[in-house]
Amino acid sequence: MYVRVIAKDGTPLMPTKRFGKVRHLLETGNAVAIKTRPFTIRLKYETTKYVQDLYGGIDTGRENIGSAVSKENGENVYLADTRSNNGSIHSQMYDRAGFRRERRRHDRQNKQRKAKHDHTEMQNGDKDKVRTTHDCISRKVSYPGAEEPVTHKVIQGKEGKFNNRKRPEGWITPSARQLVQVTMNEVKFMCDTMPIKQLSVERVSFDFQKLANVHIRKWQYSKGPLYGYNSYKDYIYDEQKGKCPFCGEELVHYHHMKPRHKRGTDTVQNIIGVCESCHEMIHCGEITDDMLHEAKDSVVRSFEVSLLNSVMPALIDAMKQFCDQRGIHLVVTDGKTTSDARDKYHIQKDHSTDAYCISLTGCDIDPANAKLDDHIFRKRRFKKKSKNIISARNQRVYYDGKEPVAYNRHRAMDQKTDSLEQYIAKFRLAHTSAEADKHFRSLTVKPARRTYTFHKNGTPAVIHAGDVVRYVKYNKTYGNTKTETFVALSCDMSGEGRVKYGNGNKAKKLKFCRTIAPGALQCVGVERTDVYLRAAALEETKRKTVRAGRKKIAG
Repeated sequence: MYVRVIAKDGTPLMPTKRFGKVRHLLETGNAVAIKTRPFTIRLKYETTKYVQDLYGGIDTGRENIGSAVSKENGENVYLADTRSNNGSIHSQMYDRAGFRRERRRHDRQNKQRKAKHDHTEMQNGDKDKVRTTHDCISRKVSYPGAEEPVTHKVIQGKEGKFNNRKRPEGWITPSARQLVQVTMNEVKFMCDTMPIKQLSVERVSFDFQKLANVHIRKWQYSKGPLYGYNSYKDYIYDEQKGKCPFCGEELVHYHHMKPRHKRGTDTVQNIIGVCESCHEMIHCGEITDDMLHEAKDSVVRSFEVSLLNSVMPALIDAMKQFCDQRGIHLVVTDGKTTSDARDKYHIQKDHSTDAYCISLTGCDIDPANAKLDDHIFRKRRFKKKSKNIISARNQRVYYDGKEPVAYNRHRAMDQKTDSLEQYIAKFRLAHTSAEADKHFRSLTVKPARRTYTFHKNGTPAVIHAGDVVRYVKYNKTYGNTKTETFVALSCDMSGEGRVKYGNGNKAKKLKFCRTIAPGALQCVGVERTDVYLRAAALEETKRKTVRAGRKKIAG
């Protein structure tokens, strides 16, 4: 692997494979190592800055970002595959919103109880219910900027400032913003450690309607699947002829095959009409996902690349601004150019290899000289310094002796086990009402308590995910010292505290670990390129097999 060389003033010099020279510089103190993956040294003496031109390439994806740097003759000097945590942003924000709603609801209920105790609740208003059982007084208030009036129960809260909820100019979604940040961090690393003259990026643009229907005509682009229908319910009703596909009963519910809290869409391809009983069987797990796909006329095809269409303008603007500051020539290519280069140089398709093909834009080299680097760097983006106080919300558990028999009072979303309501209903079918009431009173309850993070106690985390950690432990018995350097995946501060690393199945005691380099984008491993590409090809074959199986079932 190449060694990156940085001049004394921070200017990047040419990467080198003169390992003996590098070793001599380190041993004599004329250079110092500043990074291990990839290995980078900084010179401690003045030197000339004559360098060759290097060409960088970026292939942006939703979760995988390929990056590569090559020489003018086609020699590949850097190859990396960066994996972001973009897919988890939606679920994390959904959980955060749920915690926020729960906290605000509890605060509001506490204020309502206090108002009732102090006899300061509203006196004039409409009849309403609070917490599903108690009668109360409610009042609807219209606020400037709110589309609909807000209902206040028991007490009237503070005025909602709806006019303050404005997005600034140039706002993009959190997922798109993170993708821009991760890509720019990788670009900055490449330009800080190598003398890159030209940076090429592929501009992607997807035609979703053509992806769904390759035979689509021009006039059909303005006519979606709901053309001629008032709503998606009318479309599904007509598609299924008003009958449940499992039992033939009348349609009552329009079920999302992929739930919305799991990034399921509201398209007709993701919705199936079912009756009341079958809808209960779906949520109880008696009707599986495969059975849903089999019942649906067409295969659910989710194109999650829509994020790239919205992020590319912001990403190109950020790269243009960065390249103008560094004096780097920016080239924007298209997918056709990348495909032609891949076929010309006989290179396997992957994000990292596509980045190498993109880096060769404008370089007419001999296909015999086009060769990938022997090693590829695997990078990962870590979420830094989360301030979440609540880690998880546990379930309420009902026990019959020592055996759990039910979870929660009412069935939660995607709950496969029986709720208390379902358990008692089943128990009443085989017992009398008196026996059922006696059994209900004999159940013991374990409340649903929250699991908190270390922020609850105000204790700062010593080590964060993504930090480079140095483990040093002295063995008094044998008189030796064990040392290891790794990237932390998580830090558990309960008890003695442990730091997880590797694949998550390894851990070290926290008291023997210390952070030597923080960071959100870290190299977690180096693999041989041929091994990595074989594994990627095998994974792609498995995905194609699964898609073909689903298509066969739907057909």
